Order: sequence, then C-alpha cells, then structure tokens
Amino acid sequence: MCPSSTRPLSFKEAYCLLVKPGDGPISRHVNRRISIRISLFLIRRGAPISPTTMSFLSFLIALMGSTLFILGWPFLGGLLAQLASILDGCDGEIARLTGQASRKGGLVDAVLDRLADIGLLASLGILAYWAGPIGLPCLPFELKLPWPLLSLLLTLMALSGSLMVSYCAAMVRSLSLQPRRVVGSRDVRLFTIMLAGIACQFYAQLASAFLALIAIISWAEVANSLAQAREAR
Repeated sequence: MCPSSTRPLSFKEAYCLLVKPGDGPISRHVNRRISIRISLFLIRRGAPISPTTMSFLSFLIALMGSTLFILGWPFLGGLLAQLASILDGCDGEIARLTGQASRKGGLVDAVLDRLADIGLLASLGILAYWAGPIGLPCLPFELKLPWPLLSLLLTLMALSGSLMVSYCAAMVRSLSLQPRRVVGSRDVRLFTIMLAGIACQFYAQLASAFLALIAIISWAEVANSLAQAREAR
C-alpha cells in the first residue's frame, strides 16, 4: 500500500503512486525510475516548469532526434528518442504530484506524442530508403517490389500501426477498461527506435528491419486491444 503524508515524497513513495497499471515494460522498469527522479528534483527545487512545458520539451527533443536520423547520425537520434520517451513521463508526474492534472493537458500531451511518433518513424523510413534493403539471401523467393515502394510500405505500416495503438487504447478506455499492454506500447516502440539508431550507426541497412519490427509489434498491440474490447462485450 502506498503511504500518504504531507512531507515530501521519497522516490519509492512516488513510484508507488505514479506507476500506472497500463504502463508498458520499458516505462515501468526503466523510464519511470529516471523520470520520477527528474520530476521530484524539479518540484523540490521549485522549478517553474509546468506539465505542458515538459510535454513540449519532450516533443522538441523527439524532433531533434528525427533530424539527426535524417542527417546521418542515427546513434544520437536514437538516444534522443529514448530521452524524449523518459521526459514524456515527467509531464504527467508533475501534473499529478502538484495537482495540475487536467483534460486539456492530457490532450496536448497526446497530440504532441503522436506528432513525435510520426516524425521519428518518418525519419527512420527516410534512413531506410537511403540505406537500401538489407540482404536476405535465405529468402525462398525474390521480392519483386522496387525498393522505394517497399520502404514506403514499411514506413506506412509502422506509422499506421503506431497511431492505431493509441486510438485502440482510447477505445478500450471508453469501455471503462484499462488497456492490457503486450509488446507494442509507446515506451517499447521508442526503445526499439533507440536500438535502431544504435544499430544503424554501424549498419544502416538494418533500418528496414527495425521498421518491420515496429510494424509487427504495433499491429500485434492493436489486435490485443481489439481482443480485449471483444471480451468486454
């Protein structure tokens, strides 16, 4: 049971209070352990940073990461994507700890998150197009699609899957249910983008493989949400 007190919260108390049942595995075991410490530090120091300011900061860092992917620095771009994921938790944490939580703030955060996702996945798609296809000599068939079209399809599948995860999660909540996460939550997708950036710094052709992986886990999450909604009927 989480302790309640008027004294400043310790990290363990704040972690108990702020971690949500719908948090993904990366958020729960990695991101929150960093973001909560950042949020507590800012609150204790009286920093004039509102939850909305943190939302925009996370968004701008994600855009910087997208730009670095396009400029040929995927390693740094991936690290910034993960940093944006960590800071994305701070806005909600600050809002809840300071009593500033609001629907308007949640809407702003959700819109900026979607725009950040689009930017990061589009930049990974551009990198995949420039790098060319990964060699797969073990395939029993030959891919007939030209690479520009195939890279576009991979990017669209990853993008649409990522956006559909958020949409389906909102629909599940509208049924008064807590989304049951599997593998395609936003924290996992951004962590995968970080891994993609690290790998692509050494072998850029892996960008297409990571796009395919993000598409698979995203649509698996969509299928999971649909199954959860069907069970509730």
